Amino acid sequence: MIKKLLNRFSPKYLLVYRKQDGKVKTYEISRPQLKEAIANKQEGRNNVGFKAYSFARGQVRNFRHDRVISITKL
Repeated sequence: MIKKLLNRFSPKYLLVYRKQDGKVKTYEISRPQLKEAIANKQEGRNNVGFKAYSFARGQVRNFRHDRVISITKL
């Protein structure tokens, strides 16, 4: 119950994102957690993306910066 209330009043963003397979999807997410950047050691990069809560999936997901098409605060 408390989680539903928090989700209802937390800021939401609409993310348009190109998946690895090239398909474009939209996600309703929480504010991106930029302090918890994701890295890709295989590419030798320390900051390739961010984490955000996906309301559709009900869990925190990783999103790469280079695949973000647009992000808009709702």
